[in-house]
Amino acid sequence: MIDKMIVDADLCIKLGGSDKYRYLYDILPLISNKIYMHTYAYSEVMLPSSAVKQLNELVTEGKVELVNESELNEQNRIIYEAVYKSLERVMMDPRRPNKNKGEVCSLAYAKATGIPVFATDEVNLQPIIDSQLNSGLDDIICIRIVDIINKAYEGEIIIPRKVCKALWIVAGKNKDIFDKDIWPLKDDFKR
Repeated sequence: MIDKMIVDADLCIKLGGSDKYRYLYDILPLISNKIYMHTYAYSEVMLPSSAVKQLNELVTEGKVELVNESELNEQNRIIYEAVYKSLERVMMDPRRPNKNKGEVCSLAYAKATGIPVFATDEVNLQPIIDSQLNSGLDDIICIRIVDIINKAYEGEIIIPRKVCKALWIVAGKNKDIFDKDIWPLKDDFKR
């Protein structure tokens, strides 16, 4: 289990995509002891209603803590601002200033406060983090839906294969890829 992580809107939207299968609510707390979410990223979760409902329950129950830079001390605020500006240059388009803003706010907060894991489903984000933020000290790694399933496959978190497959499908991913590449049935003897 991860000690602490900050979560992005896209992961919440994908995991929370079903009223019947409440994967955002049920699975997110299995991944990390402490879960944070920047208030800007939180505001981006507007649809589907099932994701909004599950996320609100997690916040109300204290399983996800909403954070933002206004609560940082002076030293951490300086780090936050510097990281934000660095990421803004490479991740944000002035013509679409809100595109990627949730990720930038979340990553700047994570770097300023020492949160080592960013839960997102953005495919190409880790190379940007590596080039802009990671220097060997307080590095940040991304954990994606496939990584969560791999942790279950390896037995690091207890989620059965059939739940992982349903989670994969609810997240809008191809079930054939799951069966062929992610967790083949022939490998199910491991669990």
